[in-house]
Amino acid sequence: GAPAIEAPAWCASADHAVSVGKGAVGTFRFALTADKPDMLRISPRMDAATVDLANRLVDEMQLGNAGRTDIISVSLTATDYVGHATGTEGAEMCIQMAELDKNLGRLFDHLDAAGIDYLVVLSADHGGLDTPERSDEQAFPRAVRADKSLMPAELAKAVSAKTGISTKGPLLIADGPFGDFYVSRELDAAQRAQVVRALLAIARAHPQVAAAFSGEELANTPLPAGNPQDWTLKDRARASFDPTRSGDAVILLDRAVTPIPEPIPGAYIATHGSAFDYDRRVPILFWRKNMLGFEQPQPVETVDIAPTLAAILGLKVREGQFDGRCLDLDAEAGNSCDRGQ
Repeated sequence: GAPAIEAPAWCASADHAVSVGKGAVGTFRFALTADKPDMLRISPRMDAATVDLANRLVDEMQLGNAGRTDIISVSLTATDYVGHATGTEGAEMCIQMAELDKNLGRLFDHLDAAGIDYLVVLSADHGGLDTPERSDEQAFPRAVRADKSLMPAELAKAVSAKTGISTKGPLLIADGPFGDFYVSRELDAAQRAQVVRALLAIARAHPQVAAAFSGEELANTPLPAGNPQDWTLKDRARASFDPTRSGDAVILLDRAVTPIPEPIPGAYIATHGSAFDYDRRVPILFWRKNMLGFEQPQPVETVDIAPTLAAILGLKVREGQFDGRCLDLDAEAGNSCDRGQ
């Protein structure tokens, strides 16, 4: 077990209980009991253990001190677990952010003590949406949980009733009420097309659905260009679509809809995966000792990280090797991207 973690004073505004399902969130302090060891991963202590391991690896493998450039990738996952279990705007996430800052500080202090010259890149793999019960209290009354009628089994019943088509196994296969929907391969091509048409008609008529597309429609749509912040929902769906792997249909929920009809407080109440910017956008931070800081408000992309690092390291990379572009980290007249040329 482990005691509760003290909440910083600035977390006070987030520190209040919100009823969710059969429980509540918003005030948990991450006290751990010996009979629930799995709760470690849903707490800042998971990141602390990860940083402990990273510091040991730096020492044992002599990273940065062996006359070569080394890369260590440290995945701090507690933020994701805390967000899923308690949402993003309660005392739990506020505490997690404060503890994450401390743990990153421990990592950097360890590198400093070893006299290592290092460059840090911080980013994330996605954003997230807070639990709708709290969003509803905070001036967003549209925030709701997905209607159970949008779950794959319920949609399959509606499609069968509309088309008269049924299968021995599941008619529709999907992870939940949004994203890729696959039609049973028990059916022939004509029947699958009929099912897709019926599914799209049902989905598009539902008030919680923002858009729905057939796989064929997306496959025939050109890949979008320009910055994703300016893309339509169809553009965003197309950018994630692979004709060899994606669904026969793709359903996108309204931005206010959480695709978890039945929440489990402390385990799974909020998620991510939509096409909207609150899920799509992530921070990207580069930091090095004596680097002159600046903020670039214009969008860049995660695929820009690798070519940026390659240039800093002076690697010679042929044109077209990376999907992204090098970002000039020199805030003055110089250009850090020139080093890789």
